[in-house]
Amino acid sequence: MKINSDLGYEPVTYSELTDDDEFWAGCKSCVNYDILMSKERKNCMCTAMLYDPADHYEPVETAKEFKENSKIYERFMNIKKSRLLKFLKKKLAGTPSKSLLHNFFNL
Repeated sequence: MKINSDLGYEPVTYSELTDDDEFWAGCKSCVNYDILMSKERKNCMCTAMLYDPADHYEPVETAKEFKENSKIYERFMNIKKSRLLKFLKKKLAGTPSKSLLHNFFNL
């Protein structure tokens, strides 16, 4: 539920979900499917969630934000690349090195 919330989905009641059989076919692999069907798709152990694109950023806004912060992203990627390359060069040379996590986070 936390992952879906982070992606922009919001909890809703089951009455707000569609009656389309194709939609509900996605629930067939769930362990709670029998409960869902016995309650005629009106309730389940799972939380019903919907995504409303109108409540979220438009692609233009996201592109604008990226352009404003592109220097930060570039810097992060350069650091990441340099540390990964350093790790791989040591590994190819046969030099004993610490773990990949150590190289990224100095653990």
